[in-house]
Amino acid sequence: MHELSIALSLLEGINEAAERERITRVSSVRLRVGVLSGIAPDALRFSWDLASEDTIAAGSKLEIEEVPLVVMCQTCAARVTPLAGTGLVCPMCGSVCPNIVSGRELELVAMEVPT
Repeated sequence: MHELSIALSLLEGINEAAERERITRVSSVRLRVGVLSGIAPDALRFSWDLASEDTIAAGSKLEIEEVPLVVMCQTCAARVTPLAGTGLVCPMCGSVCPNIVSGRELELVAMEVPT
């Protein structure tokens, strides 16, 4: 389960930022996770709960925005989301679209701290 290593890595970055900003508690963390990232959101949430125990993020909520797959079609110049089960095929013209615009992200968007 690589989600645990991802959770630990996120906590490492959060701890570094918290030290710089003199933050002692984090109440929630927001992420953007692409559907092609290979990350299972439910497994990441579970791993987060385990990894954040006894840290400044203990008990924090992990909010995950799932980012859809978007490709750029070179034939019709459209940014589109392929239909499920069709691979990287443009739903407008049927061309193969190897240029992925979004869907592979793993971004730490924000962390909230109590006031």
